[in-house]
Amino acid sequence: MIGVLIVTHGDFGKELLKSAELIVGKQSHVMTLGFFHGDSVERLMENISKAIGTLDEGDGVLVFVDLYGGSPSNATAMNLKKNIMNSKVECITGVNLPMILEALTMRASYTLGQLKEHCIEIGHLGIKDLYQQIYPTEESKKL
Repeated sequence: MIGVLIVTHGDFGKELLKSAELIVGKQSHVMTLGFFHGDSVERLMENISKAIGTLDEGDGVLVFVDLYGGSPSNATAMNLKKNIMNSKVECITGVNLPMILEALTMRASYTLGQLKEHCIEIGHLGIKDLYQQIYPTEESKKL
C-alpha cells in the first residue's frame, strides 16, 4: 500500500486528515507533520525522512504539502534530492481535501506515479465557482 504523508504549516495537515477520516473512516499508513513558529527546517527534514521510512512498505510514499516554496515544501524537496533511503517518493504541492480523499481511497489501485497524477487532476477538478455551478449563465452553458 502506498503511504501518505501530509506536511503543512501548523495543524492544517492534521485537520485535513481528520476531515478526510470523517468521510472515509480511520486510515492506516498515513502521517501528518506540522511546521510551527520557532521550528527549524533541518528538524522538519529529519522528521520527513523518518516518516517516509516508516510509511514506505515497498510501494512508495505520496507526500502532500500545502504551499509551493514554503518550509514544508522546501524540506520535502531537500529529502527528494537526497533520494532518502532509496524510497520511491512523489510530492504534490497545494494540497486540498479532494486530493487527500482520492489518495486514501485509491492508493491500493494505482502505482505511486499514477496516484500522483490522479490526485493532481482531482485537485484541479475540485475547484469550482459554486455560483456558476448552481446558476450557470447561458454563455457558460455554451463552453
